[in-house]
Amino acid sequence: MADYKYGVGVYGIGWVAGEHIKSYMQNPLTEVKALASRRRQSAEAKKQELGLDCDILDSYDDLLKRDDIDIISMCSPNFLRAEEIVKACQAGKHFMAEKPICHNLKELKKIKKSYKEALKKGVRGAAGHCLQYNPMIESIKSMIRKDALGKIFFVETDYWHELGPWWHGWTWGANTSKNGPSVELLGAIHSFGTLVLFGGDVDEVTSYGCRGHRKDFEYEPTFVSIVKFKNGTVGRTGGSFEIESPYVFNLILHGSKGTVINNKFYTKDVFAGQEGWQVFESVNPDSGEVTHHPFPQLISDFVNDIDGKGPAEASLDFSFKAHEAAIAAQISRETGKTVKLPLL
Repeated sequence: MADYKYGVGVYGIGWVAGEHIKSYMQNPLTEVKALASRRRQSAEAKKQELGLDCDILDSYDDLLKRDDIDIISMCSPNFLRAEEIVKACQAGKHFMAEKPICHNLKELKKIKKSYKEALKKGVRGAAGHCLQYNPMIESIKSMIRKDALGKIFFVETDYWHELGPWWHGWTWGANTSKNGPSVELLGAIHSFGTLVLFGGDVDEVTSYGCRGHRKDFEYEPTFVSIVKFKNGTVGRTGGSFEIESPYVFNLILHGSKGTVINNKFYTKDVFAGQEGWQVFESVNPDSGEVTHHPFPQLISDFVNDIDGKGPAEASLDFSFKAHEAAIAAQISRETGKTVKLPLL
């Protein structure tokens, strides 16, 4: 389908939407046809900023009705996401959903049921697990494919990112506890995605949380989880919105032939004379700023999946596994019990 351009509609024109739009503008297989947002002026401003020739629509449903829109990117507030995904599945639209794709297990089950039906119609869905395409992560994936690290037996990830009223999503991201967000889903879904990427399917999760020193979150803003994978690997993940430091994404892999600790690696099987750590000379996952994230690669992989060259690494099936693990951690923290997977 090389001569066809997929029409794109973007909904929710906030912080991350600009990176989605620019990525579609760069892709030779896509054309942005329309923008829509809860605040029309946001869409108008983004259209002008990026020099787009597209329509401005008033609602998400207006995007769904357009015959010239094949793909919808969902960049609206997280609490709207589950309903948006279900509607896209019912309308037969391909979709890229920002994470988290849901707030609880009930929503996740509803999404999975709808997507299962949509797959029969050829619909392709993906989620914004852009960290998978980070150059340092790509380097580690290459090392694993070439057996430079051997059998992975321990995986550790962390998401440390202070959030406060300075963040545009503060009112819905921090202050809605009932059926609302959690640190596991709102930010540390990055951690759970990377955990699943390198560890595989999760078998069980035991999690603990606390309020360190902040009282302005309706949920515990700090957690730690111990994870056992179905292949026998073990791991740990954690996250906090109340740290007093710059952004940190922590990554540790121990394998039978080598180790990765953040931006350092050690593998004598490949570098026989190695006496100390070597460093990844690449872009590392060390910023929470969306302009730092590899959205063009994420979008390109997704569009290639739609075009028959898939599946995308950040497919919705992968996202189900990451969200299921995050929700299991949330349930464990709330109940004080170890949670066995699958939940779906």
